[in-house]
Amino acid sequence: MYIDAFLGDLLGAFIEWGFLMAFLFNLAVNINKTDSRVLVLSFIMMISYFISGFVKLSVYSYLNWFYFDLLTIAVVLSWMYCAKVANFCGTTYILFGLTLNSILMLSIYIDIFIYENKSEWFLWTLYSFGVNTVDVTMILVLLFNKDFLKLHRVVCMNFSKEKVKSFG
Repeated sequence: MYIDAFLGDLLGAFIEWGFLMAFLFNLAVNINKTDSRVLVLSFIMMISYFISGFVKLSVYSYLNWFYFDLLTIAVVLSWMYCAKVANFCGTTYILFGLTLNSILMLSIYIDIFIYENKSEWFLWTLYSFGVNTVDVTMILVLLFNKDFLKLHRVVCMNFSKEKVKSFG
């Protein structure tokens, strides 16, 4: 099942609203805390999703969203590097989610506009549910800052210094 334009617009508005609420929630919760990593990350995501609705980097919507996801990944990585922010649960999920969304958006763009496929198939269903599920997961992680899927744990376990030293 492919989500039509009307439902897609409603879901898009819901996702933008979700990132706005995640930012406002983190603003209220972290107002007097020294650790503002989740607040900054939720601000980056809110701005990215809000601006992507107005600024067009491409005439094709899927390619536009793909570019914004790549730009957001670059902004998050730059922020982590410049501010010397260590990887935490939120960045793991955001970077993984944006990468997954980018792959799905590029895939659907290639399928529809390069291969000119007009018949629905599995990729369209995967895209429709995948992108929205990833977006909702990113919002939940920004709200609760919890490792729901144990993704952060797996990433940290695979890139920990102790494990790298044991192979060297």
